[in-house]
Amino acid sequence: MDLHMQHRPAGRCHRFCGAASRTLIFDYRRTLIPNLALYQPTFLYLYLALATQGGAIQVLGCVAALRLSEKLLNAYWLLLLVLLFGDIILGTFWTYKFEKMCQELKPTLRIRFQHEYGTNQDMTTLWDRLQTDEECCGVTGPSDFGNETGKFEMPISCCIETPAENSTRCIKHFQSGCDDKLMEYMKSTASLLAILGYCVLAFLKMCFLGILRYEIKEMIQKIRILKAELALPNANGAVPGAMKAESAESERESLLVRPESTALLSSPPNQSKNPNGNNNYEMREYRAGRQNI
Repeated sequence: MDLHMQHRPAGRCHRFCGAASRTLIFDYRRTLIPNLALYQPTFLYLYLALATQGGAIQVLGCVAALRLSEKLLNAYWLLLLVLLFGDIILGTFWTYKFEKMCQELKPTLRIRFQHEYGTNQDMTTLWDRLQTDEECCGVTGPSDFGNETGKFEMPISCCIETPAENSTRCIKHFQSGCDDKLMEYMKSTASLLAILGYCVLAFLKMCFLGILRYEIKEMIQKIRILKAELALPNANGAVPGAMKAESAESERESLLVRPESTALLSSPPNQSKNPNGNNNYEMREYRAGRQNI
């Protein structure tokens, strides 16, 4: 199993975290929506799952591959599978929760606006920013400021044209409410997270788990073959290569101690050889030639 494959899910998690951070965590419009705090249990599970998958599980996979451990490799794959099922359950939960949030957005938003706008400085600043950026006024419209009772003056953020000095009245103001703008933000964010989380990330996770399972099985087979080869010592504890060397050495020794072998090695064959054989042969030829003459 290649170690670089284990970093692929971590990279996908980092990209998903970046997209989620830009559209959900660091967007000021999220703080205006009721029941969307970052410390609720489902978000806490999401933080833990992303941190685990992007860090601890990858370390476990690297250690398992380096140590050639079957148990650690199987544990690495099972933890990734559990996180995948956890993502599916979390997505199913948020599908139903999102529909409920859309139904309750307008009444809860109006109640929160009436209690916090003008009394909570942070919330007032966020609402003014929303009204300026989205060109809207109030939750459902300018009537949310209760100008008929004199409780609220029309804020400058609702004005199309800046009012004159020493005037708190708008010459012209935005007519549409901000609840539709927040609803559009919620739906666009939910669509983006659903596409990234399910259509892309979950699909890639499933493909990765399938390929990883095949590679883990193949690696486990190689580990077993390697362990079987290393677990074949003879009675003296020698490894297979040493056994072959010892058998070859014993064959050479047996050949050396045989009588016929020792005779061949100890004494050369006795052959009578005249040191002047060639000269005697030439002399006989010479004498025979003279007799013929």
